Amino acid sequence: MDVLVLAPLVVALPDLPGARVVRYVDAEAACVGLDAVFDVALLLSDGLDAEGEAAVAAAVRASGRPVVEVQSVRWEGERHSPLTAACRGVVAGFGAHALAAVLRSLQE
Repeated sequence: MDVLVLAPLVVALPDLPGARVVRYVDAEAACVGLDAVFDVALLLSDGLDAEGEAAVAAAVRASGRPVVEVQSVRWEGERHSPLTAACRGVVAGFGAHALAAVLRSLQE
């Protein structure tokens, strides 16, 4: 399974064996990363503003492939995000280490 991990350049990442990691500096670069060929993508959405979330959400939908959003901080249960709505799943509140946990579960 080809797993793509998209993460902000400024965030330290855990070891992600077997994944192809693409770092992005802004929403436009994250959208370009979603143009790649992959079976499933894990997207660390830290630092995207509302406009960036909307742009990346459109790219997620256009990709036609499953994307799991990872949010480092816990979701408070009220804020709506177009990116969260576009993704197949969301993991929130476990930091960047959630990427490794989700990756392991996909590889099992």
